[in-house]
Amino acid sequence: MSAESLTAFPFTAVVGMDDAKRALQCALSNPRIRTVLIRGGEGSAKTTLARACSGISEKRIVNCPLNVTDEQLFGGLDIEKTLKSGHPEMQPGLLSRAHHNILYIDDVNLMDRAMLSGLLDCVLSGTVRVERGPISASYPCDTVLVATMNPEDSDLSEHMLDRFDLCAYIPPMEEKERRLVLTRNAEFATNPASFTQKFLQDQNEVRTKIDRAEKILPLVTISDELMNVISELCVKVGADGLRGDIAMLNCAESLAALNGRDEVMKKDIEEAAVLCLPHRRSYDQPPPPPPEPPEEPPEEEPPQDDNEEQPPEEPPEEDEGQEQEENDDDKNEEQPPEPPDLPDLEEMMFEIGREFRVIDYLDKNERLPARTKTRKGRRAMAQSADGTGRYARSRIPDGKTQDIAFDATIRAAAPYQKVRSSDKVSIVIEPSDIREKVRERRSGCTLLFLVDASGSLGVRKRMATVKGAILSMLKDSYVKRDRIGLMAFRRESADMILPPTKSVEYSYKRLEELPTGGKTPLGEALVRVDEYMTAYARCHVGERCFIILVTDGRANVPLQEGVNANDEVQKMAEDLSIPHVGWIVVDAGMGFPHFDNAEKLAQKLGAKYFKLEDLDADRFAQGVKSAIES
Repeated sequence: MSAESLTAFPFTAVVGMDDAKRALQCALSNPRIRTVLIRGGEGSAKTTLARACSGISEKRIVNCPLNVTDEQLFGGLDIEKTLKSGHPEMQPGLLSRAHHNILYIDDVNLMDRAMLSGLLDCVLSGTVRVERGPISASYPCDTVLVATMNPEDSDLSEHMLDRFDLCAYIPPMEEKERRLVLTRNAEFATNPASFTQKFLQDQNEVRTKIDRAEKILPLVTISDELMNVISELCVKVGADGLRGDIAMLNCAESLAALNGRDEVMKKDIEEAAVLCLPHRRSYDQPPPPPPEPPEEPPEEEPPQDDNEEQPPEEPPEEDEGQEQEENDDDKNEEQPPEPPDLPDLEEMMFEIGREFRVIDYLDKNERLPARTKTRKGRRAMAQSADGTGRYARSRIPDGKTQDIAFDATIRAAAPYQKVRSSDKVSIVIEPSDIREKVRERRSGCTLLFLVDASGSLGVRKRMATVKGAILSMLKDSYVKRDRIGLMAFRRESADMILPPTKSVEYSYKRLEELPTGGKTPLGEALVRVDEYMTAYARCHVGERCFIILVTDGRANVPLQEGVNANDEVQKMAEDLSIPHVGWIVVDAGMGFPHFDNAEKLAQKLGAKYFKLEDLDADRFAQGVKSAIES
């Protein structure tokens, strides 16, 4: 047993996390499973479990820090050897130490996306290829990547998630489990050696189980019927590509081998689906249409006894029927199903409706233009111009630079030292060798919510649902360190309720006090938001700005008298263009009938279009078990 495993928390002592434990055992027993992702909230012991892998395997943990550079991770020029030989010599990176070991990344969702993509390429292919300056080389990298992340901070793109073979979710613990965690944590803190010895037998059993599974794995078979089940499940959840199918097959074979069997069973497929499909599930495809009910033969009327007395048929009363029909017509005329132009309704106040977890409705992984001074945040990556941020890479400077990349400068000068006059100095650097640092940091956004607070949203109490959705989006923006503002339009004008701020508490108060009622001056709202955001974008150069328009898209207050308000708004939207500001239209129209005004408005604005219910991530989070059971 290694020294690292003696100091790490025992794998079998970790409470709960059955899915994550199962995923790690599958990866350690099957060389075809190369990437495992563990997702869970803050303080859920994801890191503890990942580091505990050293106790059930001969492999050791190699940590990959988030601030690692390309040269440190993949490899680059070996300066010392190059200075001595006068020829470019390669120095392998951190991935060379991960060969035949476990590569661990904490908070992988905070890692640079380009670097993470290159890292996953190397791990999945088993080879690191270095093409950097004068260096062109490769070396093997047979490793298992174990990564952890907190999705509440920021999430990975669908493409990145798909490249993780297995993904385990950490569920919340019950009260009994939490007490057990406290007890074991106190014991380990008091005497780690004694605590580790207590679970040594369990650790050895798991280690033996993994070693046995490695030997059984080449003998494991799977029937054609279960292969079809794998394909059907992947199609049902809308998994793009074939990575999900391959991962399920490898995982199911690993589970069978871990259970000492040489044949895959249906329960192995079910367990594999839980680890391989939820993070690949597509929510964009429409649900399959319900099956048509079988045609039932017409029911034959039972024969009636001639002796049985039949009630006399009463003739319909024409006057009553005609009167009822007229009353129905009057009722339909008095209460039309939300006509395009609603009358001015009395002012109402709605409470904030149900909150929910919001999907990522902004562009993912977008990079901002270079040399910006945007605010810090967690949305996108931006190059920093003030000397702050992570040193991402180097480049040849355009003029003088105050932020010299010494490592890159020395690497650029190293191959030429034998032909340069040294004058008794260790290394000669010429102006052409100078490189400057390119620093990056995550930036925030400014999101201005433009909310329809007219009487049309008071119908069926839709405003309560709208307020719940807006508050959910506001809280999501707060987590991402965005600056959020609120503008509402009703009656005859559009008013700035809350200028862009980071205070979600103040936003909640203003949203709760937002009244509803009156007509819909959508045209006036577009004019007002155009003026405000144009000036705002000019004062915040390089910052990502979005206008989130929450409306049913129907207007009834024209800017010019005698003009159709809806046609006027659509024409304005087609001509409206605010530099460096994106649009998102959230259709607040619900129920029947549903008008397409908001969707047309989104097309004219060049905006992303969402229905209000589509923003609810929990609405889709049914998991893959429903697909298995169907």
